[in-house]
Parts: sequence; C-alpha cells; structure tokens
Amino acid sequence: MREHNGFAAGRAGDPESWRVCLLDSSGRALGAGMLLGESTVLTCAHVVQAAGEEALSGSSLLVRFVGVDGMPETLAAVRPGCWVPPSADGRGDIALLDLAEAFPHVRGAPLVSLGAVRDRVVHTYGFPHPHRYGVWVNNAELAGPAGAAGEWIQLNSPLPGERVRRGFSGAGVIDKATGAVLGMVVTEYTDERAGLAYLIPVEVIVRHVPDVARWVGEPPRPSSGPLIVLIGERDSAVREDFRALGERLAAVVDATGKTAGEVAEHVSAGISTGPAPTVLETNPEDVAVAVTSVEASRAPEEVLTGVVKPLMDRGATVVLQFSGPDSPGAHLARRWENERNARRLARLALLVDMVAHEEERTRAHAGRLGWRVPVPDRSADLRLRLAALKSADERVEPGRVRRALAVTERDAEAARLELVRLHADLDARAARYQELRGRLRGYNAKATDSGLMEDEELGELYRAAMLALTTRPDEPEAASELVERYVRAVRRRLEGT
Repeated sequence: MREHNGFAAGRAGDPESWRVCLLDSSGRALGAGMLLGESTVLTCAHVVQAAGEEALSGSSLLVRFVGVDGMPETLAAVRPGCWVPPSADGRGDIALLDLAEAFPHVRGAPLVSLGAVRDRVVHTYGFPHPHRYGVWVNNAELAGPAGAAGEWIQLNSPLPGERVRRGFSGAGVIDKATGAVLGMVVTEYTDERAGLAYLIPVEVIVRHVPDVARWVGEPPRPSSGPLIVLIGERDSAVREDFRALGERLAAVVDATGKTAGEVAEHVSAGISTGPAPTVLETNPEDVAVAVTSVEASRAPEEVLTGVVKPLMDRGATVVLQFSGPDSPGAHLARRWENERNARRLARLALLVDMVAHEEERTRAHAGRLGWRVPVPDRSADLRLRLAALKSADERVEPGRVRRALAVTERDAEAARLELVRLHADLDARAARYQELRGRLRGYNAKATDSGLMEDEELGELYRAAMLALTTRPDEPEAASELVERYVRAVRRRLEGT
C-alpha cells in the first residue's frame, strides 16, 4: 500500500520539516537528506560513505532535523537492499536509511514525479561549509536531462548569489510552483563561476530503489488555467485564435495522467478522424490541435518535447493549457514560439525584399515601354511593419507577434502577387500592341502594293487606327476595333467587293 506523504495527504505543519542534515561522529556536516516516512531518510550514497565504513552499520552516522524545533538528532543505518553506491559514470548514488527512532509528528517529503520541464524554478536547502545550520538556494532552474544515460537533470543556480555546491548532496529539490519535491541533489560542477549542479529526479530514484515508490504522491492537479495558443496573451486573444482556427481544430486532448505516447496517439486519432480530416505529412499548416492540462500529464516535458514541438516544427498550430502564464511549461512553449517567430521574421524579410524587387522590375518595365502605369508602392509600409516586429522584445507576448506576422505575411504575399500580375499584364498588353501595330502596317503594305494609296476611305481608317495605337499604347484593345475595321476594308478592296 502506498504510504501517503505530506503533499498527497495534505498534512499541516512546516512544509519543509522533513529537511535533515547528515553528520559524522564528530558533528561535521556531510550533506543533506529527506525524511520520507516516520523513520526512513533518503540521501546520496556518497554522503554516507563520507562518514566511513562504520556509517553503514549505523554506529557513526547522525541525522539532525533542522526544520523541527529543538533540532533533534538520532542515529541512522543503511536499510538492507536499499544501498546503490555511485557507479564509475555517476549513476545510482542513492541510499535509504533507517532511523534509530521514529518521528511520526514530522510529515515526509512530498515526492512527486512531474517530469523534467526546462526552466522550471526550484529551491533547495543544503549544508555547505561554514553554514552549520544550512542555507537556501532560491530561484534555481532546471535546464534539462544530463549525465550518463540522461539520469540526471542539470540545475542552474542564479549568479551572483548562493549556489548549489558541496554540502547540498542529498537535499530535496522543491518545485516553486507546486511545493512538490522533484528530486535529490547528487553532485556539483566545481567551477564556482558556472553555478551548475545536478539532481536525480524522483522517477530515477524509484528505478534504482523501488522501496521509495511507496512515498511518491500523485502529481498535483493544476488549477484551471487559460488556454494558451503558443502563447495567447489574454483570454480575448485566445478566443480570437479559436475563431480563426474554425474547423482546423482537429483534436482536443486532455493530457491528465497520460504519457507522451498516449497524448500522441490521441492527437493522431483526432487528426485522422476530426471534423476536417487532413494529412499531417502533406498539409501540416491545415492542422490545429489542443492539449489541455499539460502539467497534469505523467511527463510534461516529454509531452512538450515529444509531441508539441514536432507539431510546431512541421507548421501545425498547437493550443496548450497551463496552470498560468508563468508556469515552466508555458515558459518553454513561449521560448519555442519566439524561436519560430524569429524564423518567420527572417522569411518575411526575404518576402518584403521580393516585393521591393517586383516594384522596381515593374516600374522599369513600364519605363522601357514608355507607359505611365501606376505601380503600387507596398514595400515601404511593409518594411516599417517588419521593423516594428523585429523590435518587439521578449516582454511582448509571442502570440501577438505571431498574429501580426501572419497578417503582414498575407499582405506581403498579396502585394507580391499583385505586382507579378501587373508585370504579366504589361507583357500581355505590350505583345497585343505589337500584334495590332504589325497587323495594321501589314495590311497597309498590301494596300500600297495594290495601288490603293489614293483611296481616301482607307486613308481615314488607317490614320484613325494608328492614332488610337499611338495615343494609348498601354490600352491596345481600345484600338482593336479600329484596326480590324481597316483590315476588313482593305480585304474588300482586294477582293473587289
């Protein structure tokens, strides 16, 4: 039976009273640990090893409760079968300790497997020299999987300031958003300028020491948050996005309790059987899906990196629901969209250059023809809009930038197509002008060769047609009937009718 920890059971009291310091027989702080049950402590194996061989039997290892009034102490020994010393590549390094006495009034560490989400903000409490009673590191961030086989998660401490270092091993890493313990500090990167350390996530701890599973609670359900369309900056904007999606919204998947694979399966099923079935491989821009309760899934980061990111990279629209705009998952998705917006800005810059090129090409073509044709000037406005989009800093919601990008892209493409059509129309009119002029001159030559130069009617018809062509060469169709009238008259003369 699962033994509920303080988080799952919601017990009252100091939320971090489970924090303990491990000491050797001389009272020297070796590292940190977490009380899980009444008489069970979780820590790193190398912390126990630092106390000497006697520590394995419990004759020299002390545990002090730094979060409890009076800071009581008791002896501890390694629980048989729960000793995983560090391997050569650093994997493992986990130990469960049995205390000489129980502490039923102290609630256990709220272990939860939330999955590692980059940019998740955490804090932890350790015992580096000379801090005898410990010190906090606040606002550290999870940077992503690291270490052999990806068993660790990189932890970046904010600098300048206190950083995770020697003395923090075995400390619980507490998620700032939920209060859950996501893992245990295992090692530091010794360069003090870097502020790097590493933790073992709860799921890896359980894999090495299955006994810990009984103290792992259920992930907290986030409060209902706004639907964020990568990422909508306010509810009205989100509603606008939904209206714009229309029938493109192929699937809405509740990620609660689901693995990344299960979320992917539901998304695929929705795309293939949705209200407007599309093929993701051929028409990704026509696909839109929604994933709600991302943080309540079994592995939020896997859902984001394994399902959402590939969809984004292929051009699909993804609607995400987070507990709030400052949640780690929202930060990660927002960063991805900023990156995608940057790529779209680069493509938009090329498109605006193409519009400017089409304007110059069309004006030059009209100039060569000697025609006064109004050529639209769209590139100047588009360049101003492009500059405004490029100057938007990270404080501007990427959803706003995305929508402005989409409108500007449509306007730029429409301007380019308008200019291409105008250039083609100039070509067509120039060709028609040359055709009519050649036809008129050709039949005039026939009339001359046949001795019809003195024919007054033909002369009037010829002059009228030539005047129409010369006066409005850019509108050759206006002279078309006059040319054909002359051609018909010449034919009648030549045929004697």
